[in-house]
Amino acid sequence: MQEIADGVFVKFDYEGANCGLVLTDAGAIVIDTPIIPEQAKDWAAQVAQITDHVLYVFNTDHHRAHILGNQYFDAPVLAHEYAWQEMAGYKDTFIERTQNLYKKQPDIQEQFNETYIVKPELTFTGHLTMEKGGRPLHFIYLGGHTPATSGLYIPDVNILFAGDLVVVDEHPALGQCNSKEWLEQLEWLQHQELNAIVPGHGPLCNVEAIEPMRCYIRTMRARVRSQYKQGRTKAESAVVISQMLDMFPYPPGRKSFIEKRIRAGVSRIYDEMKLFYGAAPAKGHAAKQPPRFKRVESLKL
Repeated sequence: MQEIADGVFVKFDYEGANCGLVLTDAGAIVIDTPIIPEQAKDWAAQVAQITDHVLYVFNTDHHRAHILGNQYFDAPVLAHEYAWQEMAGYKDTFIERTQNLYKKQPDIQEQFNETYIVKPELTFTGHLTMEKGGRPLHFIYLGGHTPATSGLYIPDVNILFAGDLVVVDEHPALGQCNSKEWLEQLEWLQHQELNAIVPGHGPLCNVEAIEPMRCYIRTMRARVRSQYKQGRTKAESAVVISQMLDMFPYPPGRKSFIEKRIRAGVSRIYDEMKLFYGAAPAKGHAAKQPPRFKRVESLKL
């Protein structure tokens, strides 16, 4: 665990999302929990070495990489309202699908036998401000990546935990995104004067790390738009996958996983283009479009 500022810690090397810890005189805020149970237990043990009182576990999103270790903390979970809506629908099959991700690692598969979902008890939509132990904390809706993507801004050290709004040196997951909103939020973030950004995935960074992500999303939008306007089907538009593959590095043996991630992004943006250019969406599609929650425009980090 690395202390990046006074009372602000980050664990960068678990599988899945980065995890954070923010101390106050009244107790601590845990930010996200690991996907693999043994790592989640380790995270809880490391937190316990620093503080004996966790006020909240803050999930920056509803994806498994952020939430599956919630059960190892004796504290209420705080998240965006949309994260609660999604997590309320998670059943045993969600755990089974997670286990299936580790078919080649049976020792990890077995760890999920006692995993259960701990849903948020507290939710917000736009902007939640609280002060604990003399430390102000701003929980803010960010969006873009998913309708639940949120962050924690800590004014006294001028650091933002950005969730998956920002990832560094890897392909962002666009399968549930609102790509236009994502670009808008990244542009907004580029104008903030922050000491540091803790991304959802990747090393500590500053606002300069945002531009490669903006380039990636703009490029995918342009390429999928071109396919759509040429009358190509969604399946035919999969040619974009190979065009995007080398825009970020990926570990050996992970090519098929990254291709699947890109494919989901192409599908999502193709659907966005259908809506934008006026084509009738497939039955039930419009109802699946994520809501846009208004970010507080006056908020200056």
